Amino acid sequence: MKPEKWDAPKGPELTENEKLIFDILEKEKSMDLNVLKEQAGLSNKQWDKGVKGLAKHGLTKVTKTDDELIIEIVEA
Repeated sequence: MKPEKWDAPKGPELTENEKLIFDILEKEKSMDLNVLKEQAGLSNKQWDKGVKGLAKHGLTKVTKTDDELIIEIVEA
């Protein structure tokens, strides 16, 4: 009988745009949404799909303050 192989748990499969956004955010942990959007350099549609995908995977959270939107990495 062959021994069972146990693979280490993998994170969610991210699209290229999600990886780009996450990599930028990972360095800062938390930043202004508009600053991150500018740094990512994606079209509005690509940006929207990327940010929504990260939130769907439970990796990021957007918080609204009085005058800005802050996006941050959700700690596991």
